[in-house]
Amino acid sequence: MAISRREFIRTTGAALGAVAVPGLAEPLLAKSMPTRPFGKTGWRASLYAVGTAEIPENDEAVRALEALLDGGVNYIDTAPSYTGTRSEQVIGKVMVKRRKEVFLATKTLARDADGAYAEVRESLGRLQCKQIDLLQIHAVNDMGTLDAVLRKGGAIEGLEKARKEGLIRFIGITGHTRPEVILEAIRKFPFASVLIPISALDKHISDFNDEVVPEANRRGIAIAGMKSLKGIERATGGKFEPEDYVRYAMSQRISTLTIGLRRGSEVSTNLAIARNFSPMTVSEMRSLEAASKGKADVGHLWWKRR
Repeated sequence: MAISRREFIRTTGAALGAVAVPGLAEPLLAKSMPTRPFGKTGWRASLYAVGTAEIPENDEAVRALEALLDGGVNYIDTAPSYTGTRSEQVIGKVMVKRRKEVFLATKTLARDADGAYAEVRESLGRLQCKQIDLLQIHAVNDMGTLDAVLRKGGAIEGLEKARKEGLIRFIGITGHTRPEVILEAIRKFPFASVLIPISALDKHISDFNDEVVPEANRRGIAIAGMKSLKGIERATGGKFEPEDYVRYAMSQRISTLTIGLRRGSEVSTNLAIARNFSPMTVSEMRSLEAASKGKADVGHLWWKRR
């Protein structure tokens, strides 16, 4: 008797155990990780990128990152503000051995040139590498902040200095709240990438998919999606099917989707979803959006609060 995609993914994930190890289970190896061009950077990013805002500081986290790389993930997103620099420190333990396998992205909350440049230096130390692929100006959620980072003496100036010195390769920007701010940002500066919320819930409140995604694609700017699960997890207390919401986000015109890593037990399920990904039909997407509409409010989508 044939089994459904969802049941196959569930049983595949279970077969891999709490934390996958080198030599992944045979069912998972049957399919490789899908990749997409990451803008004009020349990198083909794994469809599943690991986000590390809540990564624990223990040996399990290191093993989980190793398992993700073994499973085909080649994009890691972090920030010095995540868990009091813990995220970068944990990633550094893996980068010592496997830096060449990964497109490494981190961020700065500094708005001035000196602060941004200094933060790059500090991140390099924690990540234990000589160069960061992508340095993103983080949480640019209003026009005042955008003006501050772009003006003379602003963060962009410090990151341009770091790029000229070979400390970073590309400059990106992240935004959570106002699509119009990120739209203005990519019109004013040639950012290599944007990191923005993409989910069936975000669709109903200031959706970045409406204008930012088409404009970024038109300009050849890489698009990393985030928070595909966060809102629905909060709205349902964790009682939902992750595959539906991950597939929805991955079906958009994005380059990669960051999925957070909080515990080793999440690795196998997320790898199975990504490696067995098939795009949602338009009707499937509209159906999930409709089912999610009642849960879309700024209480669940806290990043949309203005």
